[in-house]
Amino acid sequence: MIDRVSLVGEYYVHDGYAGMSEYIAVGMARLGVQVNPVPLKLTREGLSADFLDILSRSRAPGGEPLIFNSWIRPALEPYAQREHFIHTMWESSRVPASWLPWLNRAKALMVPTRFVADMFRASGVTPPVEVTPDGVDPDVYHYVERPEREGITTLVVGTVVPRKHVGHAIRAWQSAFDGDPAARLIIKARFGAMGRGGLTVDDDRITVVDGDETTRGILHWYERADVLLALGSEGFGLPLVEGMATGLPAIALSSEGQGDVCADAGDLVLAVPPAGWEDVVEPELGRCGVRGVPDIDQVVRHLEWVKKHRSEARDLGRAASEWQRVGQTRSHARRPPPSFFWMKSYACIVMPPVLIGQSHGTCCTASHWTQQQ
Repeated sequence: MIDRVSLVGEYYVHDGYAGMSEYIAVGMARLGVQVNPVPLKLTREGLSADFLDILSRSRAPGGEPLIFNSWIRPALEPYAQREHFIHTMWESSRVPASWLPWLNRAKALMVPTRFVADMFRASGVTPPVEVTPDGVDPDVYHYVERPEREGITTLVVGTVVPRKHVGHAIRAWQSAFDGDPAARLIIKARFGAMGRGGLTVDDDRITVVDGDETTRGILHWYERADVLLALGSEGFGLPLVEGMATGLPAIALSSEGQGDVCADAGDLVLAVPPAGWEDVVEPELGRCGVRGVPDIDQVVRHLEWVKKHRSEARDLGRAASEWQRVGQTRSHARRPPPSFFWMKSYACIVMPPVLIGQSHGTCCTASHWTQQQ
């Protein structure tokens, strides 16, 4: 029996994988498990005091089970011959062929959506694949009452890479708000020039933000917006659930992993079906199947509805936020990571009977939860 887990990944606050590493570590530590963070990259600014305390006691991995939380690359190789789990995702219809040898050496895989699980299995992944949804921290992303204001501000969150379909978002927005001087579009990227992807705009109403922010989340950008455009092909779709949690009406591509979120949310999201499919050929990874391309005409119709029905759009955002709060928000720091409970099926991990809070309306201990799985 062991009571320690090593967690390999990036640790900083301005990226989805890296932020999830922190929440997984803190959540497991609050169960009484000794978590040993193994940073592939570390930026301390913005990380929580709880995590920094865990980090201060870290050491080189020993014989304990290990979780690799990141995209698949040679950084996994040093751990490939030992017992390890992988938490990862992919955003098109086929896993990169070069990933398969690494994925198939894992004890089991954790993925955030049904789409990714099915796609992994169809691509030839042989270890068990478990769906352990990601989510937002309600201490960071909560409902925001937005004031009445002139014009509509539209927000896009994501780097300017092909799968994010930022160009589609710009074209749809310019069509819906043609001739509207009060309309604004904010594109919130990161990673500087690399994340901007060479994007230039000749519309003074459009702002591109490409700097890394070490705040805990980017609530301040969601606060400034009246509607969210989430048109990327995603393994999960974190900006979509972040925006919905804050009360933004969201227009979202219902394809790939984000399609699961749209299906679960139903009428609480303004879904956009794919207008077609594009081949995915990634540098150094080769052909990776296809991904959906958003229907620009449908995006325009949704934007025009928001423009003409601002009160109803706010009501939609408010209902989406409540849906997130009641049933869909997952704080790995408040609750144990869902992935941890099924790991007992694959590795012998001590889980002390520590009170962990609410689960589906039931207050339970860790031992109680594991008996329910």
